[in-house]
Amino acid sequence: MNVHVAQSRFGKLLGVSVAILATSLLAACRDEDESAERPPRPVRTVAVSFNPEDTFGSLVGEIRPRTETSFSFRQGGEIRERDVEIGDLVEVGTVLARLDAEDAQDAMRKAEANLFAAQAQFQNAETERARQQQLYPRTSTRQAMEAATAAASMAQAGVDAAQAGLRIAQTNLDNRVLKANAAGVVTAIGGEVGQVVGGGQMVVRIAQLGTRDAVFQVPEATIQTTGGDARVDVQLLSNSNIKATGTVREISPTADPITRNFTVRVGLDTAPDEFRFGSAVRGTIRLAGEPAARLPITALFNQGNENAVWIVDAASKTTKLVPVEVHRFDTEDFLVSKGLSTGDKVVVAGVQQLRPGMPVRLLEGTTE
Repeated sequence: MNVHVAQSRFGKLLGVSVAILATSLLAACRDEDESAERPPRPVRTVAVSFNPEDTFGSLVGEIRPRTETSFSFRQGGEIRERDVEIGDLVEVGTVLARLDAEDAQDAMRKAEANLFAAQAQFQNAETERARQQQLYPRTSTRQAMEAATAAASMAQAGVDAAQAGLRIAQTNLDNRVLKANAAGVVTAIGGEVGQVVGGGQMVVRIAQLGTRDAVFQVPEATIQTTGGDARVDVQLLSNSNIKATGTVREISPTADPITRNFTVRVGLDTAPDEFRFGSAVRGTIRLAGEPAARLPITALFNQGNENAVWIVDAASKTTKLVPVEVHRFDTEDFLVSKGLSTGDKVVVAGVQQLRPGMPVRLLEGTTE
């Protein structure tokens, strides 16, 4: 009786197993039939096109005069007058300051006296030379005539030296008055009335109003990228509607020892009146970039830790997953620098549903 029960149970289990196996085979056959009959998945693609992606760099600088001159006395002395203040407009020949001129005036009078004495000596010597020339050879010797001629020549040299001394004294007296040699505005004062200044010490600084520069402190990497002939858009920091354009005019040959930046002067073509000296401005420059393909962010597919996109093979109309190198991410796009070729068709919608080798159909409006 126990043997009969065991055989009954074995028969039931065998029947169940056969039924499960048959069901699985039927399901597999149904899946194969559905796969074989599944139509190509519709996708939308864009054609890859590589173009230089320029970027824009900006820095804050200030407006400075292109030409700024420091005026100083050639010789030292005490300042007796200073006729200008910071902000004053000056013209060519405007008196800026005066030094104490008593010593220079005394030197001038002494030089005039020396010239008068030299001229008197020359007149006497010239008269004696003419007399000896008339007497020779009747009552005068050749030696006496030559001596008179030499004395007249020496007297002439004394007159020349006295005249040179007078010119020097006159120049020293004139240099006691400091005058502007160009029109502009006073930007700095380096000496007050009663102060003793040395020769070459700055007393007044004047900036010419004709042309202006925008001056920036630029990192070395930016200079190497842009070169020396780049165009710069400059706008007033307090009012972005006030703008000007210019070209890099001068790049400092040495870097600042603290910031390691280089001073770059941008010559402005036409500077508005609002661009006053010292005004803060922002300069924007176009930086040339490497060629890159811009794709919508919906085309990006993550393959592990790598970025990839799906492309459609033109011949077989099937999909292929291609790793790419992303140069930069923007809000709605991303830039691909490597991994694609010009003309590749990249799927831009439904990328999560794709599989390698899947047949697809291009939708209408797809970029070829």
